[in-house]
Amino acid sequence: MTARPSALAAGGLLATLGGLYATQGLLSGLVHEGLPVLLRARGIGLEKIGLLSLLFLPSALKFLWAPRMDRLCAGGPAQRLRWAGRFQLLLLGGVLALLLLPLETALLAVIGLLLALMLVSVTQDIVTDGMAVQTLSAPQRGLGNSMQIGGSYLGYILGGGLLVTLVGYSGWREGVLYLALLLGLCSLPLLWLRQRGLAAQAPADGAPSPAARPSLRAAWGRTPLRWGMATIVLSQAALRWFSAIMLTYLVDRGFAVAEVGLLSGGGVALAGVGGALLAGLLLKRIARHTLLTASLATHLLLQLDYFLIEGQGWQAKPVLAGIFLCFCVAMSFGFVVLYTIMMDLASPAQAGTDFSLLQCADAWCALVFGLTAGTVTARWGYGVSFTLTSGLALAGLLLAPRLYRRAVAPEPAAPLAAQAA
Repeated sequence: MTARPSALAAGGLLATLGGLYATQGLLSGLVHEGLPVLLRARGIGLEKIGLLSLLFLPSALKFLWAPRMDRLCAGGPAQRLRWAGRFQLLLLGGVLALLLLPLETALLAVIGLLLALMLVSVTQDIVTDGMAVQTLSAPQRGLGNSMQIGGSYLGYILGGGLLVTLVGYSGWREGVLYLALLLGLCSLPLLWLRQRGLAAQAPADGAPSPAARPSLRAAWGRTPLRWGMATIVLSQAALRWFSAIMLTYLVDRGFAVAEVGLLSGGGVALAGVGGALLAGLLLKRIARHTLLTASLATHLLLQLDYFLIEGQGWQAKPVLAGIFLCFCVAMSFGFVVLYTIMMDLASPAQAGTDFSLLQCADAWCALVFGLTAGTVTARWGYGVSFTLTSGLALAGLLLAPRLYRRAVAPEPAAPLAAQAA
């Protein structure tokens, strides 16, 4: 077992994780927020813009090739760092290739290239998550996930709203160069860390043997992981439902598009980063179970607030804006707590596979509950929708902490032959 990293090395690791997660946020912001606005402003039809939703398929399916990446990274965290650097170079080259593709006349080529970039990005995410699991000690994981959520938020804003503003003033070519510059800056901590090397943490008791072949079967065979997936679904159901309609709710209650843009841009960035940092600091002092329960209780109170506001017909903008920002703080806080729990549950022997399975449970939760939220709200209105989210939030508060206790309960070590099957 190697020694725990020094404070300087630990800081370099956190900065590297922040840069890599910000990279993924840049691409997500471009695809989810920046590109739809830019295409619509150029008169591109909504049916073509809808094709952009296909770009998120790799995020929901990445668990399928996560075991393969774990096998390629069998050399430990240093090997994962090298793969992360290779993927960073591919992403930089792909973004620069966008300079050759005009939005108006080469849309399908742009979408095809972005699909390739998203595939590279989520594969880099597998490597990065595995590296974090293998190198961050338990007390460091809170801050590590603060870098993950905070970096993703920051990247999303830089690749979304700010990119749109820059392209509006200077043009598509300048916007692409801006993205390439940001990717280069995000790569600097990685280059520094490669010179110093990485130290791995000792494997947890009951984890698969490092000699076992990483596989989905080995992951599913671990009881903590199955209970962890159930914890994630119950914790995220209400949040994923509500997040699918929270911006349209503001529009339907009288907010101008510019006001929604301000709240969803700068407001979400500040609230999200603030909530992420707060959670990271508290996780060093307070037990995971306690913070998970507090996070779920806060979500329930906020859902009940929305239920009350809708029932009473209150439409004062300061009230709606204030509760929206509170929800954003609570959401990022909850993400950090939940992702830290996911890191705890992932086995260092196949860290990318385990973490990807847990993350994909959340991704499918977002897909299913997000689609359901839109359908239910369109048919029966926000009152019914907020009633259901309040019920889901109550179920999460009552059940998710219990399932989490089962997930972290000691399990007997599985026989090596069964793990390798």
